[in-house]
Order: sequence, then structure tokens, then C-alpha cells
Amino acid sequence: MSTTEDELLYKDEHINCFLYDNCNIPIITHIDIAKGEIFQVNEDHNQVLFLLKGEVNFLYGHNYNVLEAGTFILLPRRFKYTMNVEKNSSIVIVNVHYKINFCDQFSLVMLHQLNKDLKNNHSVIHPLKINKLISIYLTNIITTISAGLKCKYFHEIKQRELFYYLRAYYSKTDLIAFFAPILNDDTNFVELIYQNYESAKSIIDLASVTNYSISGFKKRFAKVFGVTPHHWIEKEKAKKIHYDINCTQKTFKEISSKYNFYSPSHFNRFCKKMYGMPPAMLRKHSICSILSDEQSKIIPPLINNLSVS
Repeated sequence: MSTTEDELLYKDEHINCFLYDNCNIPIITHIDIAKGEIFQVNEDHNQVLFLLKGEVNFLYGHNYNVLEAGTFILLPRRFKYTMNVEKNSSIVIVNVHYKINFCDQFSLVMLHQLNKDLKNNHSVIHPLKINKLISIYLTNIITTISAGLKCKYFHEIKQRELFYYLRAYYSKTDLIAFFAPILNDDTNFVELIYQNYESAKSIIDLASVTNYSISGFKKRFAKVFGVTPHHWIEKEKAKKIHYDINCTQKTFKEISSKYNFYSPSHFNRFCKKMYGMPPAMLRKHSICSILSDEQSKIIPPLINNLSVS
């Protein structure tokens, strides 16, 4: 089989994969918008919006802002934005699902603390210039999306890659100004959840870690994550189970026991609910199933970081 260098191999297999990002709010989107069009954004996730070409006027709160080509901005979650396209525009949007980490040595929590130490108290939209490396990064995204590569696994890696670039190529002063709209106490709450949800035996245990009553915890969790604690933890559990089914040699009994399912039928029902098929069928259709045991071991478990639709 011969292909061009930008043609996607096994396209049907890719599109039919559980990790194909065909949800209403994909992790990464590329859109071209004609002059004169108006569109609105009102999402449950923070978004980084890159304007590659064109010009856009947008209403944020009660303020009008002009976004010029070659810049990018952070749009905080739960805000409504109305955008007027003044020139034919090309836009890439990266949805940021919950936790932001620049690298292992520098987190959003640290940036929040630095901002507090500097006693800054501003939350306006602050554009940054697209530098050469970010431009190459965006070109790669557009090329792969155009070819049909819309894997959540891949897009999650690209999302993390973006924050490495921001850490390496932009000053902390720039990062504070850019992330100012989301530098608040929710940042610390999210960090606590990610650090403790796996070890917590129940939602009550998780609430106690955050020093909330159970009712207060549920309200705060829903405000920050946009879903109930039960729903969010179930999705996180589904990511790890999906990895164990597809890329390990563990038996279904071992996996079921590891994640505290009380019977094989309970485990089957969970898989059908989360993946649309029982575990045996999921493993049969996995690309990992055709790899050797040694090859499977070298596949990094980045599935743990993916968002299940």
C-alpha cells in the first residue's frame, strides 16, 4: 500500500476508534470564518484561541476587544463571548480540560501564588504574540486535523505540549497577565482533587481533604468542574480501565477486582455504558492487541490523562 506523506494510514480504523475526538467540544478545533460572520462561544472549559490571520472584535463582559492576526488569548470558562469577524479569519481553539501544568517544576498553582505575592488584582483579557515555535506548532495541528487525525490521545499530548512552550518561551510576567482571568482559589481546589481522588475511598473522604462539608463540596465541585463528583470520578476511572483492557495483559477478572466491581456482569455493564461495547470486544478491536507483550509495555499510559466523552 502506497500513501502520500500527509495521508492518514488506516483511516477507517482511526475514525471508528473509541478515542476519536468527535464530541461536540473537541479538544482542538481549526475553523475558517468569513468576514461579517458573528459567532458566540459559551463553553464549560477554558479555551486558548489563536488568530492566525484576519481580525476579530469580541465582547467580553462589558468590554469590546480587538484581536489581531498573530496573537492568542485565554477565554475563561463559563463566560459568553460574542465575536464579530472583521476580516476573513483562521482560528485554532484549544480546549483546556481542568488541570493546567506547564511542567513538573512549575504549575498553575505556583503561578497563582506568584501573582498573589506580587499583589496583582487584574483579570482582563491579555493577548500574547504567536512566536515562531508556536506558529510551527499551529501549522502541525492544522495539517493533522485536515488529514483526519483527531485522536484524543494525540490532542491531549498537543495540549500538554502547548503549555511546555508557554513555560519555556514566555516570561512569568506574561504568563501571569495571560492567565489572570483564571488565577483564583479554584486553581488550588482543582490541584487538591487531582492529588487525592484516586486514594479517596468515597466522595465523603474526598470532601474531607478539601475541608468542605459533603453538600458544600458537591456545590463547589459542580461549579469548578461543571459535573457532579460521581460523574467526574467515573470518567477518570473509565480512562484507566480503558488502558488496562487495551494495553496490558491483565485478565478481565484482575481488572474488575482492581477497580472494585462486585461481579463480571457489573464490569460488563460499566464497559457498555462508557465505551459502547463489552470488554472482550473492546480488547479485540484495540491496536494494542496486535502488539507483542514487550511492545505494549513501551506504550506510555497517557490514556490516564484523556477526557472521556
